[in-house]
Amino acid sequence: MGLLIKLLILPFRRPILAIIIGLVILGGVFAYDWDGAPTCGGSTMEQGDVCRKVGDTTGSSDKTFEQAKSNQQAAPYIWGSLGGALVLLGGVSWPVRRRREAARQAAATSVPATN
Repeated sequence: MGLLIKLLILPFRRPILAIIIGLVILGGVFAYDWDGAPTCGGSTMEQGDVCRKVGDTTGSSDKTFEQAKSNQQAAPYIWGSLGGALVLLGGVSWPVRRRREAARQAAATSVPATN
């Protein structure tokens, strides 16, 4: 959860970095084969398989082939939305930050020195 919050704040603190990360995420979305068979623990699942994941605090969770395939089909939309949001917010906040910085510098140079 903390990483998601940091990624959402990133465009307002470092717009260029947010744009680069967003473009990398979008590139990964387009480069990855989302239509392949889902995997469980590194091995490819087949129709009728059940993936059992055992956790320390939550116990175990089972996913059928159909559930894993459904999650895999939704993933490009989720990642694509995150990457697009980073690019969009970084692109919008970049000129705003540049204008604010220019105004600060102009105000700092126009203030006369008082004795």
